[in-house]
Amino acid sequence: MMQMKRMSVYTLVISPDERIVGLVRTLKKRLQQQLGRNYGSVNSAAHMTLILFLAHDENYPLILAEFKRVLAGLAPFQVALSGFGEFADRPECVFYIQPDDDSVDIILERCKEMGTNFSKFLRRTHTDKWDIVGRKKPHMSVARSLTKSELDVCKELLNEDFVAEFQCNAFAIRKLNEEKGQYEIVDIIPLLGHEYMAGQQMRLF
Repeated sequence: MMQMKRMSVYTLVISPDERIVGLVRTLKKRLQQQLGRNYGSVNSAAHMTLILFLAHDENYPLILAEFKRVLAGLAPFQVALSGFGEFADRPECVFYIQPDDDSVDIILERCKEMGTNFSKFLRRTHTDKWDIVGRKKPHMSVARSLTKSELDVCKELLNEDFVAEFQCNAFAIRKLNEEKGQYEIVDIIPLLGHEYMAGQQMRLF
């Protein structure tokens, strides 16, 4: 009996600049020491997930080409980070850094444009579990898989304001390395602001 090949897990994300990546890494290490354990996302570089999808590796080049086409039509934008937030209404809590309202609006608009312009045929035939995560609550996780008491520790330890800005000139695609249990960046796709690319150029399918 032929065994079905497993799909890989991919995410399209916003990656901040190295300065912010370093700041978030320092926050995570402080929490790791305070909590005394390796919580979810402790080793993950700072990012904001926009889209999560499953795909067979042999189909990834087609998906990448379509992302390049669609993202070429999106213009770079400024992201401002403004304080901490939490998801406490779930069994495993999340502590995160939140973008300000203007940045949220821009990210939601970019997610909407991608949902509109990405080939629906390609998405239907070459991907699975396509989820535009970024249109729900854009955020940059600091710690995931926390208990309620651990969430309280996060809020007490990181009670200072987190205010920073960065220019988003590209999105990154990450792939889950199942052996390591970590996502790894496999491609960086620039935002070129070529409006005709998303609206006028014929799609791949």
